[in-house]
Amino acid sequence: MENLPMERNPADGLFDELIFEILRRLPIRSLCRCKCVCRSWRGLIAEHEHRKRLPQTLSGFFYRSMNRERCPVSAYHFTNVTGRGAPLIYPSFSFLPPCAGLTVLDCCNGLFLCRCDVSLETMRFNYAVCNPATKEWVMLPESSCDVFETRIASVCFDPAISSHFHVVGYVEDEDEYVRRLEIYSSKAGSWSLHESGWDDLVYLDPSIDRRSVFLNGFLHSVTSADIVAVDMEAKKWRRIPLPDVGGDTGVIHKSQGRLCAFIHLLETFKLSVWVLEDYGTDNWIFRHTISPLSLFGGMNYRLDVKYHVVAAHPDCNLIFFVYGSNNILMSYQMDSKKLRVIRMLGHDLYWPYLPYVPLFSELLTNGH
Repeated sequence: MENLPMERNPADGLFDELIFEILRRLPIRSLCRCKCVCRSWRGLIAEHEHRKRLPQTLSGFFYRSMNRERCPVSAYHFTNVTGRGAPLIYPSFSFLPPCAGLTVLDCCNGLFLCRCDVSLETMRFNYAVCNPATKEWVMLPESSCDVFETRIASVCFDPAISSHFHVVGYVEDEDEYVRRLEIYSSKAGSWSLHESGWDDLVYLDPSIDRRSVFLNGFLHSVTSADIVAVDMEAKKWRRIPLPDVGGDTGVIHKSQGRLCAFIHLLETFKLSVWVLEDYGTDNWIFRHTISPLSLFGGMNYRLDVKYHVVAAHPDCNLIFFVYGSNNILMSYQMDSKKLRVIRMLGHDLYWPYLPYVPLFSELLTNGH
């Protein structure tokens, strides 16, 4: 009997799709382990179209340490949110081109913004945007602004909206007020310079860990009095007042698709948590009050001095803190009011603590 060529059963494709639907619902750590089960599963997870549907939630934090008694003096680290096991992402950024010095400035939805020093003597540098999960990177062209004018820069990216990213640099005058913005578009492949469209002076303190938030197409940055926001075409400029609750320090994060404000109450030293429910009318809704006594066992602990709010979980009412001289990373569940110590990060750390959401889609065009 003649041997007929074997044809793939159409049901096999449905079976593969069913397996992938199960795999994509696993936590990111378990998903990585599943790649080692068999070639078929590894192929399903690695397939380009499948990568876009993989879970993208908080898996851990990048942070930096400085120690002059070791080489290198500066090093980056990554810790899992679980506090256990090897890191999912190795934080050396060794896949980037060699440079005189590397500083990780910001991250947004899996993409990182790095400053790559060309020369430490002349202070010349280039920005690089990279994805540690895929080891892709792109080196941005030099901007037209002086190196001393731009102290704060952010990367803006939302894969649900577009595969393109932006980098926003705040350009300051001699008094350190923001006068202009330079915006890089990966779609255009170039920088554009814009005069500030806010109706008053804007000062952003680079010495305090108050990261900007990219949400709804706007970059939000907190000042001492309010939140300034701008869209990626520099056509819409907004000021959003912080909740007026007698607070002296405020930080912002995003969670569950909303902007969150954490206000340090001056009289009680408590932390007040608010959510911007109605983006159009700047309507803040009170969510929670957290006492430092219940968290850390001490009174009169000040935000940005004794402890930092480093992230709000993107999918639930969970907040992450770094506390004390040993920088203890801990989480607080607002619904159950449960505190969990994750791990001690060490005393020689420097902000920012960057929350990491893995991105497996290949979006960047690198310089290899």
